[in-house]
Amino acid sequence: MTVMFSCVFLFCLLHVLRLYEMELEFAKAEQQSYEADSLMQMAVVDIKASIASHVPTQQTNNGMFVYPNGRAEYSWQQLSNDQVKAKVSVFSNEGVRYTAEFTVSFPNLELLEWKESL
Repeated sequence: MTVMFSCVFLFCLLHVLRLYEMELEFAKAEQQSYEADSLMQMAVVDIKASIASHVPTQQTNNGMFVYPNGRAEYSWQQLSNDQVKAKVSVFSNEGVRYTAEFTVSFPNLELLEWKESL
């Protein structure tokens, strides 16, 4: 009888430990997702600034921005007098990649379209 209760107790303890382990993994994934989203927000602001400073004289541009927690590689191209399309991939220092494509109006730089890809 004691052996049976010991086995049940051990099983419960192992189950709780596994749940705790899974919770830690989910917390880490959530933190990585937050960092990638933060990188994307910074990159979009910087890309809009690049568009604002280059569009009248330049039809396309590409480059890279480096941030403390990762980097962003981008390219943009003017579609018409009032629209610019940009593609950006951000890479966190943790190895998470987040890629998006967006269209902004010119000269207002308002976001018109947003597409994410894996």
